[in-house]
Amino acid sequence: MSTPALAVEALTYTYPGAGAPALRDVTLTVARGEFVVLAGLSACGKSTLLRAACGLVPHFHGGTFAGTVRTGGLDTRDHHPAALAAVCGSLFQDPETQAVLGSVRAELAFPLENHGHGSAAVARGVEEVALALGIETLLDRPTHELSGGELQRVALGAALAGRPQLVLLDEPTSQLDPVAGDELVWLLRRLNEEWGTTVVLAEHRLERCLGAADRVVVLDDGAIVCDAAPSAFLAWAGQHEPTLQTPGARRSCSSTSRPRSWTRSPATSSSGCCGG
Repeated sequence: MSTPALAVEALTYTYPGAGAPALRDVTLTVARGEFVVLAGLSACGKSTLLRAACGLVPHFHGGTFAGTVRTGGLDTRDHHPAALAAVCGSLFQDPETQAVLGSVRAELAFPLENHGHGSAAVARGVEEVALALGIETLLDRPTHELSGGELQRVALGAALAGRPQLVLLDEPTSQLDPVAGDELVWLLRRLNEEWGTTVVLAEHRLERCLGAADRVVVLDDGAIVCDAAPSAFLAWAGQHEPTLQTPGARRSCSSTSRPRSWTRSPATSSSGCCGG
């Protein structure tokens, strides 16, 4: 059996000075090739879990860490973020904070150079990821001239350069318009299928990504409260956390709970799929 892309066991983590843990006894396994969506209300622990997976927790943030996290088989307690970057790419909410070089070509080449690839391998890797993401025409553009959507694709390209087995994304569509956001999720699913890249995506706009997901993992107050296929997650959300339902699911719930006649009467009313 192959090593999981991500294995979290009994993880409890508290930020420095915090009065309560950000993560509580989290156990999660993500197999290679899966597309997993992390869901939950604000401050539920999604971002912290991603930071733990790429080693920023605890190496950068400090704090109290108990349990184990293995990313691509590497124990994050023994490997710092730079070493983990060889098996795990990361993309956070604001791509401008991740762009460190002046041109798109240099930005895509940077992670490959950091991993010690030769010049020919770097050039080949840059062309490959640029073609995969449809940004080959941007390679010689300055990064400061790019639109938000273009910069997000470049940041994703840098995360995917060298084909890491796992990519972690924290609200990657938050600054994109609906069309650009949908395109980004479509690109992720295509790379997941064609390259076998494992995707773990934290997202509030669930209607954009449930169609691409294999599983949805819901966090509440730092603990996992649901781990299910998208359809089962929507059923769970209807009963336990309706604010997480997609607009389409809420409309479906409303229509199925409405009596066939527009004149409601106790004799014909039904509790419907949302449990009344």
